Amino acid sequence: MPALTSCSAVELARRIRARDVSAVEVLETHLDRIERWNPAVNAVVTLDAERARARANAADAALSHDEVWGPLHGVPFTVKDQFSTAGLRTTYALPHYTRFVPEADAPQVARLKAAGGILLGKTNLPFAAYDWQCHNPTFGRANNPWALDSTPGGSSGGSAAALAAGFTPLGLGADVGGSLRVPAHFCGVASLRPTEDGPLRGIRPPARPATVRHIAVAGPMARTVSDLQLEWAALSGSAAPIDVPVPAAAPLRIAVTPELGGVPVDTDTQRVLRDAVEAWRTAGCSVTHRPAPFDVDDAFDTWARIQGFELTAGFPAPLRHTPFRQLLWQGYVRSQYGFLAGRMAAGAELGPREYFNVLDRKATLANTVDAFFDDWDLWITPVAATPAFPHRRTGADLQIEGVSVPYALPIAPYNCPTAAPGHPILTLPAGRSSDGRPIGLQVHARRGTDAALLAAGRRLDAALSYDSSPAPLGA
Repeated sequence: MPALTSCSAVELARRIRARDVSAVEVLETHLDRIERWNPAVNAVVTLDAERARARANAADAALSHDEVWGPLHGVPFTVKDQFSTAGLRTTYALPHYTRFVPEADAPQVARLKAAGGILLGKTNLPFAAYDWQCHNPTFGRANNPWALDSTPGGSSGGSAAALAAGFTPLGLGADVGGSLRVPAHFCGVASLRPTEDGPLRGIRPPARPATVRHIAVAGPMARTVSDLQLEWAALSGSAAPIDVPVPAAAPLRIAVTPELGGVPVDTDTQRVLRDAVEAWRTAGCSVTHRPAPFDVDDAFDTWARIQGFELTAGFPAPLRHTPFRQLLWQGYVRSQYGFLAGRMAAGAELGPREYFNVLDRKATLANTVDAFFDDWDLWITPVAATPAFPHRRTGADLQIEGVSVPYALPIAPYNCPTAAPGHPILTLPAGRSSDGRPIGLQVHARRGTDAALLAAGRRLDAALSYDSSPAPLGA
């Protein structure tokens, strides 16, 4: 039988409820692995060990009286240090909040606890939760368990790294421009960017206004799609049994777009996508190459203008106005993200009327994608043009097949335009590069069909037979 730190959340939940193993044993095994390997990975930045032990003991005591708290009874989980946690330090990746302790849990954290989960600790993220790497000004750099010299991605990089390292069976992250999807892809885990459903609460300091009201979503992360189903049931408030069988249903109609924004993916990613398509066809799916269902450049522009306007609205007063606004976007942000800064700076210049016009464009874009799903069940795209890359300064050039390209180019065209419509996106681990780095794929579906997307993802996952074991640290 595999080590408890290699078991899925579904398996752990089943074994705890069957009393084959105690919640305390499960917790202590994960704490031991964190103690041994977290110094190398730096994924978990704040542990809540003593309260977790008390809750694990309470979970075992409850079971002795046939009391079950919920589908996650006794299962540990970690959350990105962007989510407020009652009585536990939450920095939001901002230096002046390094000692801040919230009074209340973010709604997502509260739901996981209410489902019986045990909060184990908080995970690393980049400054202000805005980068595709994971360099934190307080906690330092998180590393990819599959290649410690490389990034686990961002901004939910610590969450993905903790899963890939076997520190936790479940994680919680958030996504604006790939913050769930890129780390899942880089670390070989699964994530769900849910259907966008209004402003995201619980991920900002209490004193700050909620100016970012679109595109940002919170979502579950796990090593398997079945674990995502279990966690999503808890987050969405739906009832789901621990063991949800892979559904027998009509053949899936799948559209595949191998390239977005004119940015080709590398040879390894092309191979993984080809192999996945062949596996799904063998499993009876109808798979066809199709162009993107929308104008990628227009969707990119829509995303950037909304982000630029809403982020600027939340800045301190001097940075909301000229000349400091231009210095921020055209100076600092351009040095970090290159061409992306110009697109977002255009949003920072919008007046209220223009901003509402962009929101209308977003709504039209969402309707266009819904119409696309009249003919297709799923839409598949790469997550990025490359697997995880070696650590570097934010803004430094990356490489695609040995060609130097701007920092944002291999990632932004695959993640920013696809976030704009607000549709659910599953990141599915699908294969590995020639040197063993994980490669994932994005699986898109119609708005509001998150549960159906996860069920379909189980079918895709079963056809691929991807090994979801944690990285062999120290091997």
